[in-house]
Amino acid sequence: MNKTKSSRLQATVLGAAALFFTATAAPAQPIPKVPSEVIERAAAHGTVLVLVGLKVPWQMESHLSDDEVRAQREAIAAIQKYLLIELQGKSYRVTRLYDRVPGIGLEVSADALAELARSPRVTNVLLDRPAPAEKDVASAEKVPSQLFQKAADNGSVLVLAGLRAPWQREDQLSEELIELQRKAILSAQSYILAELGGTQFRVLRLYRSIPGIALRVGVDALRVLQNSPAVTNVVPDRPAVAR
Repeated sequence: MNKTKSSRLQATVLGAAALFFTATAAPAQPIPKVPSEVIERAAAHGTVLVLVGLKVPWQMESHLSDDEVRAQREAIAAIQKYLLIELQGKSYRVTRLYDRVPGIGLEVSADALAELARSPRVTNVLLDRPAPAEKDVASAEKVPSQLFQKAADNGSVLVLAGLRAPWQREDQLSEELIELQRKAILSAQSYILAELGGTQFRVLRLYRSIPGIALRVGVDALRVLQNSPAVTNVVPDRPAVAR
């Protein structure tokens, strides 16, 4: 992939990388910090899986020096720690700790959810999806071996990569939740494009309403997809039909 084009594309997409975790609603758009759907899910099931955005200064790591990257990650870890102190005595479980973006994944009950709504450290809360069971992950290849073979034989291969982001069908969501869900999808796409930097890849399609991305990749990029925590699965794609 042409490095200049790749850099431009990554700059465009990565510009939205923090929108989920650091979005703050403008006064003209009063989006609730904790959507009613999250509250209802906690009430119905006792607990709910959520992604929590945290209020901390943040920039894309590609814009920072090594020292600034280290300082930013330390600031993210500190605010995660402070939030967990606020949640002491409440019913919650940590599911994911992020180091590159200001957020945290939690399973929370209604009392912990109420604390998140009160916390000045929290910018927004979204539904999360359960991670696949370890036995399921172990029994399934994230990137099928035939894709590695095809990329080795042909130099590259067309793939669809599923991305780890909270998702529900848009016809079941309010306009505000659709907007937040699309931002979370764009954030996941941004993350994987940053990971692919320096490998052989080309973006074919960026999806808005489903957590996925279509790519042409070489063997080195397939290895990144295989090891990425942002990727759930990779399947072969078909060439676009000429019109």
